[in-house]
Amino acid sequence: MSKVGTGVLAGGLVGLAGCTSGDDGDGGDNGGGGGGGGGGGGGGGDGNLELTVGGLFSLSGPYSAIGADSSTAVEVALQHMEDEDVGVSVDLVERDTQLDPEVGLRQARELVQNENVDALIGTASSSVANAVGNYARQQELPFMITVSTAESLTGDNCNGYTFRTNTHTYQNQKPNAEWAMENLGTKFATMGADYSWGRESVGAFVEVAEQNGGEVVEQVWPELGATDYSTYIQQVASTDADFLVVRASGTDGVRSANQIASFGLKDQMDVITNQTTIVAQGAGEAATGNYGGVPYHAALTSEQTGNDQNERFVSDYRETGDGSDPSTYSCTSYVGMRFIAKAAVEAGSTGADDLVSALEGVSYTGPKGEMTIRACDHQATNNVWSSQLVDPEGTEFDYPVPEIFTKHDAGENSRPCEETGCNI
Repeated sequence: MSKVGTGVLAGGLVGLAGCTSGDDGDGGDNGGGGGGGGGGGGGGGDGNLELTVGGLFSLSGPYSAIGADSSTAVEVALQHMEDEDVGVSVDLVERDTQLDPEVGLRQARELVQNENVDALIGTASSSVANAVGNYARQQELPFMITVSTAESLTGDNCNGYTFRTNTHTYQNQKPNAEWAMENLGTKFATMGADYSWGRESVGAFVEVAEQNGGEVVEQVWPELGATDYSTYIQQVASTDADFLVVRASGTDGVRSANQIASFGLKDQMDVITNQTTIVAQGAGEAATGNYGGVPYHAALTSEQTGNDQNERFVSDYRETGDGSDPSTYSCTSYVGMRFIAKAAVEAGSTGADDLVSALEGVSYTGPKGEMTIRACDHQATNNVWSSQLVDPEGTEFDYPVPEIFTKHDAGENSRPCEETGCNI
């Protein structure tokens, strides 16, 4: 039996229809002893293991939609595990990080010291993830990142207790850049939101593109929250670029997509944008024709993922939440909880060291296909699909949906272990 702990914020899952994020909207960025951990895996009255997990979600503030996505998805995971009788009962206790590293760290401490959690899951901001990851390492407690995208979290700043299910910036942009070099041309301009995620995401695309013969002809950096993109669009239009790469998420992604279309730039060159639900719904027809990489989408079919799990996930997610479609981070939060539970069952224990050992190399087949947590850096492998947003006519959706061209298999999208900078 699963339940939600007393830390859930009232109303955290309502009023957010259509406010789902997608492939890479990062919320930012970027201890003492007596740690938690549920001991050696006590059994419940029904013979199941009992696991307590602390959820750290951005349930208020500018990324509250992502927090709601994550929270709803974890609830769906608990429902599915109960239905399947997987051998572990999970008590989820949620806390709001408010997208603030100090708040996130304080909430993590409270979960460990007062709730005696066996593992932590969540975080939408890389700076919050870094703070919580350092604390989890000090407490020797497993921490599963499901949203934060900074590559360093499973790279230079990795540690033996931190794991991640979602794509980081390089893992997301490697297939994006490789496909673009083969299909859209070699000269390109970039438009990246001027903060850490925007610059890191653009940097990853440029790195891979240049390795494949690409040439950057212009780079512009609109400030985070910009309302007028006309100057930047004119700078790009004055070049001979074959295409423009836009790395802007959330409202920035919607505004930039709308203005790029209204200025007629798409008549001059191809455009790569986030293939996210929020951009597609917010920009509507202005987003059609845009290319990009898809780490997950509610429209993915069993033929594309290799299994029938996505249909079940989407249906139950809509029913559990407010009726809106799951986002990328809904999927990776769902899988994150499934990974933790599977590790507990395989280890026959909820002890921290046993969970960590079982998580290294664990695989799970879920809504986006098979994923495996690499032992070398604790980063999950992820399928990514190259696509173009098209009119949804004939589908169940009322916003542009991705037409899939190419599947980039999960094992092909990460740096080799020896190049990650991670030393666990």
